[in-house]
Amino acid sequence: MGAVDRNALRDADLSLMVSEGPSVVADHGFTSGPIALSSFEKPLRPSKMKAGVVDGFGCFPDRLPPERNSNTFIPDDFQHEIATNFLVRDKGLVVITSCSHRGVVNTVKQAQVVSGVQKVHAVIGGMHLVPPLTDDYIREAVANLKAINPDYIIPAHCTGETFYEIAKAEMPGKIIRSTVGTRFTFGA
Repeated sequence: MGAVDRNALRDADLSLMVSEGPSVVADHGFTSGPIALSSFEKPLRPSKMKAGVVDGFGCFPDRLPPERNSNTFIPDDFQHEIATNFLVRDKGLVVITSCSHRGVVNTVKQAQVVSGVQKVHAVIGGMHLVPPLTDDYIREAVANLKAINPDYIIPAHCTGETFYEIAKAEMPGKIIRSTVGTRFTFGA
């Protein structure tokens, strides 16, 4: 879980492209590149990682700093996590998070920095705001998102009911509950 299956990609005759920073995808989307820790949010460390590729899974040790390339399990700070983003004409950024292990606010701010666009139309995806996080931490995340002022926030997996309740109260009309199979279309 959570690892690139290089054998499956090879068997599917797909190309794996690795980028050290932000990158344009399919001529109209872009990745955030590594997500800077620019807000109060810090990575939660519920899992560990081990450098190396075993049976086609894992990361390349030569791309890690020596302190992380220990050949033992180390706390995962999710430096590898990125977001996929789109700029919708006349509306702003649509930021699609993965799980926001590096923070949903940090993720949105990274998209703003990379694109040079401050207006956020929508934030969609996992926000990693579930226990053991405190209500105060979640309130701070909501306050920071409210200051960014996206038109819509569409939380997904790993966000939690506490976030929904606080965000709905603080940003009425901006929180949309998504379920499996829901489709969102953004256009100018």
